[in-house]
Amino acid sequence: VSSSKTCRSKKKGSRTMDKTKPPSPMNPSNKAIARVKDPLPAPETCPHCGAEVGIVHNSAIYGRGFGEWPWAYRCSSAKCSAYVGMHPHTAIPLGTLATAEIRAARRLAKDAFTTVWTSMARAAWADTKQGRRGESLSGSWGRQMMSDARSRGYTWLAGELGIGNPRECHIGWFDVKQCQAVVEACYKHAREKHGSR
Repeated sequence: VSSSKTCRSKKKGSRTMDKTKPPSPMNPSNKAIARVKDPLPAPETCPHCGAEVGIVHNSAIYGRGFGEWPWAYRCSSAKCSAYVGMHPHTAIPLGTLATAEIRAARRLAKDAFTTVWTSMARAAWADTKQGRRGESLSGSWGRQMMSDARSRGYTWLAGELGIGNPRECHIGWFDVKQCQAVVEACYKHAREKHGSR
């Protein structure tokens, strides 16, 4: 299922899911919409080439459908190849449209950042009674610590990148240069904390 026509999402909370129709970006869940903390507007034109953007099933991108919510926004220009997925059960993009170069840079940035915030979680866990007993982070208390560490990580990253509001610090919103800055900041953090090269 793909569409070259632009499908626009409704404003946050302005539509009730029609339970007689299958869930789709055109029939999103209000509960899922409410869970998205910092929603971006649905893209209408590609910021990279100016072509129209439409909603496609992710099988049009990957050759087969997969994932909990197999929908994405994709540039209609075959030369551009920019796309971005959606938050599950919504029409809210996960970030900004990304070309192959930007997607590769974001993967590297996410990997580097994950190393930082998970090390923050492990350090915080080691200071708890459960951590000192050798319990794993997999329980509900551990999951909460992971979530808290990720939030602290984004606050740290926003400071490193000079982003005044941590809520505006999303790797899915970044361009190549910003992603490179993320990787540099994370490597610097690792060198300072662990003496790594």
